[in-house]
Amino acid sequence: MKINLTQNENKIFDTLRKVCNYIEEKGKEKPTLRIAGGWVRDKLLGLESNDIDVAVDNMMGYDFAVLVREYMLNNNLEVSHMARVAANPEKNKNMETATGKVLGQSLDFVNLRSDTPTVFDSSEPNGYTVNYGTPVVDAFRRDITINALFYNIQTQEVEDFTKMGLDDLRNKIIRTPLPPHETFNDDPLRTLRVIRFASHFGYEIEKSVLEAIKDKDIQEMLSTHTSRSRIGEELNKMLNGNDPLRACEYLYDLNLYKIVFARPPENTVVTIRSALSKDQVKKIQDQIQKKGSKSRNELSEKKSTTEASSTNNIINNATKNTNNSNTNDNASSTMDEKIKHLTSTVESILEDKETTKSEIDISIGLKAVKALHTIIEKELYISFISKEYYPLSKKYIRFLYLASLLLPYKKITFLERRREAVKSAPATVYIIRDALTFSREDIDTVSKLHSILSETQKVINESYETKNKDREFYGLYLLNAAASPIKEKWPLTLILSFIDEIYNIEDKNKITEIHNKYKFFYDAINKFNLDDIHHFQPIINGKVACKLLGIKQGPIVGEILKSVVSWQLRNPEGTKEECERWLKEEMKDSMI
Repeated sequence: MKINLTQNENKIFDTLRKVCNYIEEKGKEKPTLRIAGGWVRDKLLGLESNDIDVAVDNMMGYDFAVLVREYMLNNNLEVSHMARVAANPEKNKNMETATGKVLGQSLDFVNLRSDTPTVFDSSEPNGYTVNYGTPVVDAFRRDITINALFYNIQTQEVEDFTKMGLDDLRNKIIRTPLPPHETFNDDPLRTLRVIRFASHFGYEIEKSVLEAIKDKDIQEMLSTHTSRSRIGEELNKMLNGNDPLRACEYLYDLNLYKIVFARPPENTVVTIRSALSKDQVKKIQDQIQKKGSKSRNELSEKKSTTEASSTNNIINNATKNTNNSNTNDNASSTMDEKIKHLTSTVESILEDKETTKSEIDISIGLKAVKALHTIIEKELYISFISKEYYPLSKKYIRFLYLASLLLPYKKITFLERRREAVKSAPATVYIIRDALTFSREDIDTVSKLHSILSETQKVINESYETKNKDREFYGLYLLNAAASPIKEKWPLTLILSFIDEIYNIEDKNKITEIHNKYKFFYDAINKFNLDDIHHFQPIINGKVACKLLGIKQGPIVGEILKSVVSWQLRNPEGTKEECERWLKEEMKDSMI
């Protein structure tokens, strides 16, 4: 079977054939080169691919890459530095690879896989054993049959050594070349790769493969013997794939959600499902003080505007109190001891079972992504975002999938050490940062989207019930919603809030009623020309305000600027001079 190559692919493969001849001319055994895996699959499906893996049959990939570079430089051809990427058997990365650019195209070079696993060996030059395989062994050692196809650069033919790959590609089946338990024992991350390819291509997973993925021993290996960054990378590809909903359904159906979205250590988790009452706050204060701690700062009895913030204040202040314990306390108490004390102190007060560390309902995540899928498919979101955001970008959809999947943890906090102090943070921070190793932008965006949910729903309900709110009302909410790190992503707050309200509702009339609330809210935003709120700047800064009022910098300046912002929202056409006159008049009595 032939593959249609692009002009650049022809040039690259012709160059690699010349490198093989060059190696033979140097008196060494001429290698046979094969393009392996995804590139072959995609080309047969009529898709373009830049993921070119070159498998070498008689030497290490890096050794061949060095010779490629040598040949290219000798012939004044475009080539980059070749980097070696070491194997890491302990984390199930069993193959050393080399990577570099040839004629501007990124290539990975690797030796053929063998039946013998890679193990550490200090006597070996690379620190681990090197075993060369055959193309047949390599094919059977791959994750799935449709990824086990080769394109032989010398013969220019497709090779299917498993005798299943081409048929499975035609029949749209995901199957492992070897019995699935053996394939997954080689690398348990393949369980996630199976899900990714099945959801991306819309293929069916063969029954024995599904059963093997659910095996507890395989799942334990995935949880304990696979690096979190590799797990996060697979999830990221699922979320960016053609059908992220189907991928999410597989994660739930195959009991992989808790492994992928690994929660913080059990002894650090504090589950908060509702804001604490003043009495509960007082009881916690009293218990901590009975331990011999003296409060540095009184816990605020002011009711939090969000359900999580009052809890965070309690934990933070409790931490300060613990750090100020009497001299009889053991000065070398560990973080675990402090965390245990803090969590037991909080939990001993919370009488309502819903506010204790109960089992988290992870099914919420699946319900939420199903709601998100419907919202995107039926374009329900276009009623409450501007045309600037239509259609939603893949990046924004990914944020929404991630935030929806983590809705079970929206009110969960955990305790961690920060600069020698134990403080609280949203559990989503741990999951995104440590369990998935995703970016800072992911952490900040999802945390903000979750933290503003309650306020979003409150102002939308208030807006719809009264139907007479002014520009200032909407503007103040949006300035909070569009604050860093959300900024121009603020429409996502409305979409996620809508998801959070409807994911558990089957009554279409009820969903329509909720949708109307959001449409009314956005129509008001549009009417007041507040779509670009993320570009808003106070017309007067703190320095100007101080000079204008003859005062020094201090906490009062922040309050003054809040007044300025409110004035601007009420007077969108107002000038700086008008604002200054208003401010001087407004603050006249206060400055006396």
